[in-house]
Amino acid sequence: MRWTWIGFVFALNACSDQHGSVERFKINPEIGVDRMEQVDLWFYQSGFEKAHVRAGAMLWYRIGNRMEMEDGFKVDIYDSQGRKVISRISAQRGTRDVAKALLEAKGSVVANNLAGDTLFTEQLFLDEKAGRVYTSAPVRIRTPGEWLVGDGLEANRDLSVYRILRLKGNVHLGS
Repeated sequence: MRWTWIGFVFALNACSDQHGSVERFKINPEIGVDRMEQVDLWFYQSGFEKAHVRAGAMLWYRIGNRMEMEDGFKVDIYDSQGRKVISRISAQRGTRDVAKALLEAKGSVVANNLAGDTLFTEQLFLDEKAGRVYTSAPVRIRTPGEWLVGDGLEANRDLSVYRILRLKGNVHLGS
């Protein structure tokens, strides 16, 4: 009986915080948020590759079902059979709302299509359900034969058909 009592006193002393030293070890993690680094994610639909995302860092908010990509990201978009990349988008950061199937790319956005056209803008949205890409931000598009400049853009998801909403001008490139 004597050992039990001494052990109990020792346990009380060991668990007490007379000097406030336990406070420095408190961590307040956000519940439902996963942080990942050097991310390499594949998205599939009906057994076919839909998209391939690579990001330097990602926060996945499970409550709200949202992904935030930082430190640069790239997404390859595949054709309906998942065989080949039909367009590519890269940016400094981005957000994906999983429930709405909406990707927002921000900061030095560059998008390419199979025809060799390159889109430059600061903000671009990819609506995965509707299969369209759009922005209201200023855009520049470099095609093999000219530069197009304007504000706003609407396009299909592979960027093969696009329309600049307010065309400001174009410059034909010489051969």
